[in-house]
Amino acid sequence: MNTQLHTSGIVGGSKLLSVQNLYNSYAAMLLGYIFEVVKNRQVAEQYLVTVFNDAANELDEFYKPGVNAFCRLQLMARKKLAPFFENTDGYSTTGEVPDNTSLGKNKFIKQMTNEQQLVFCGAHWQGKTTSKIAAELGRPDDDIRRILKECFTIIRSSK
Repeated sequence: MNTQLHTSGIVGGSKLLSVQNLYNSYAAMLLGYIFEVVKNRQVAEQYLVTVFNDAANELDEFYKPGVNAFCRLQLMARKKLAPFFENTDGYSTTGEVPDNTSLGKNKFIKQMTNEQQLVFCGAHWQGKTTSKIAAELGRPDDDIRRILKECFTIIRSSK
């Protein structure tokens, strides 16, 4: 099922009200998403607070036509979580993803090759563009897009 969440498209009378509306609509889902990454409720809640604090400074972005508020919040969370992986797992696109990382416990990522893991984690967790990953790995952009498609095929077929 392919569903898409939308905002009302109306910014509240104040910044606080707008952030509160975003929080009421998406905080539970975003907390669940963050918790699946960090596996610690207290740490997940701290990341959630940080994301919504930053959202207050980017409210105009949430209400532009065609913007999905949850996807925007999720992207903000991914960018916040990138240092978590770098600091705890030693992940970088210039090296291999260690076998004992929390990423290695993910059933989808376990099925990917090291190269697929590097591309997927760079794009998904660190929010890097395929062009940036291609430059870091010294590979053509088309190769990175192909590898990323392979990753999504693994995820779809493993459900």
